[in-house]
Amino acid sequence: MLKNHTSYSELRQWKECPWRHKLVYIDKIQTFEESPHLHYGTIVHDACEHYLRTKELKINELKESINLAWKEHGFDSEDFIALQTIKAKSQGWNYKHNRVEDWIDWAQACILALPEFLDENFPDWEIVSAEEPLYEAIQSSDVKFKGYIDAIIKIPQGNGKYKYWILDWKTSPARGWSLDKRKDFLVHTQLVFYKSFWARKNNINLKDILCGFVLLKKTKKKDKTCQLIKVSSGPKTLEKSDKLLRSYLSTTRKKMYLKNRNSCKFCEFNNTEHCR
Repeated sequence: MLKNHTSYSELRQWKECPWRHKLVYIDKIQTFEESPHLHYGTIVHDACEHYLRTKELKINELKESINLAWKEHGFDSEDFIALQTIKAKSQGWNYKHNRVEDWIDWAQACILALPEFLDENFPDWEIVSAEEPLYEAIQSSDVKFKGYIDAIIKIPQGNGKYKYWILDWKTSPARGWSLDKRKDFLVHTQLVFYKSFWARKNNINLKDILCGFVLLKKTKKKDKTCQLIKVSSGPKTLEKSDKLLRSYLSTTRKKMYLKNRNSCKFCEFNNTEHCR
C-alpha cells in the first residue's frame, strides 16, 4: 500500500534501484550504521543554519560536537578502521582513514569561509528561512511531497522586489563533484522539486526563484572550501521532473520492483539474503 507522502530521497532510491527501494521503504529493512560522514554532514549543516539565522560563527561548538561524536562512536578506533577496510576491499576499493583532527580542520575551514562566500555570491542577502519543512499536495494524486529545504535567502532587486535562492548544503571531497554529478538530472531534481512545491506553498512566481547546491569541501584551504553549483530549473526541467514523479508514483502503486544490476557495487544488500 502506497504511503500518504513521499520524498526526494525515496524517489531517488527507486530510480537507482526499485528493488532496493522496496527493501528499505516497503519491507522496512533497517540498513543504518553509524558513519563519520553522516555525523560530519549533520554537524556542518547545523553550523551553516546557525550562521544564517544569527550571523554568528560558533567554531568552538563545532569542534566540540565533532570531538564528542567521534569519541561516542569510536570512529578512530582500531576496530572501526579494520571493519571499514574489510568492507571497502569487498567492494573493490581501498579505504583511507582520516583522524578526527582532519574532520575538525575541514569543518572549521568551511564555516570560516561561509560569510565571505555568501556575500560574494548573493550580495545583500537576507534570510527567508532555514530547514523549512514542506508537506505539499502532489497534483492529481492523494500523495503529498515531504521534505526540508536547507536554506532560502532573498536578494533585493529594487522597488520592493526580490530574487529568491533555494540552497542545499552538500559536504564533498576536496576535489568537489565530478562533471557527471554536476550535470546529473537526478541530482538536480531535488532542488527542482523544492522550488516547485515551495513556490506553490508561498504563491511566488517560479521566475523569481533560483536554485543551487553549496559544496562544502573537505579541504583545509579556506579559499577553496565553498562552491556554488547552479541548477537549471526552467519550464522544461520542471516538466521533466514532474514526469519522473508521476512515473514513480504509478510504478510503485503497481508494485513493480525490478532490480538494477548497475547499482549493486556499493549496495548494502548486495550478496545478502535480501538480494543475491
